[in-house]
Amino acid sequence: MFFWPSRLDPFQKGVELLEAVIGHFVNVYSNAQIAIVADGVGSDRTHVDILGRIAYSSGGRITYQPFQEGLAMLGYAAASDVFGASLYEPCGQIDQVGNLCGATATNRDTGGYHDKIRELRLKMDGAPQDVGNGFLFRDYDAGGLWYALEKSLAFHRKPDEIREMQMKRIMKESRQRYNLGYMIAQYIRIYERLNGGRPLA
Repeated sequence: MFFWPSRLDPFQKGVELLEAVIGHFVNVYSNAQIAIVADGVGSDRTHVDILGRIAYSSGGRITYQPFQEGLAMLGYAAASDVFGASLYEPCGQIDQVGNLCGATATNRDTGGYHDKIRELRLKMDGAPQDVGNGFLFRDYDAGGLWYALEKSLAFHRKPDEIREMQMKRIMKESRQRYNLGYMIAQYIRIYERLNGGRPLA
């Protein structure tokens, strides 16, 4: 199951790419399911209505629900992949939460996602070692999102034992990387470097 937890924002979050891709994607890949738990921006119901129609016509393979925190957390817990299509992203956290919950992350190679999503490469496919936590796409268009979703789907179609081993690795690495003590230490190093190498008192 692919999970979209980002607000339906046409200026930043790429909701129009989502709308262009998902109906056809679940028709081509009949074992793919997509869940969207998100609100529109302000009182604009344009994308709420569009996604409602897409979900209704999907035969149950796509669901759209307005944002509720408990439902969003359930989405993270159930997801195989947490995805988005950001035009730009200063930070972004859906990838981190997804990885901590045992899902890969898929998004556009921009901003915070460029820094945090590392392309999943497996030793069994010829990589020197198992690395990465998700899938990135470069071009901000429907073809880019489709390409990344296909890469994710190819991984999630692998045998259960392979996926389980990788998801355990991703969850462990995420807990280590996003550990509060580790992140504070990284900030202190940056401030000390800005402070001419002198330790902060």
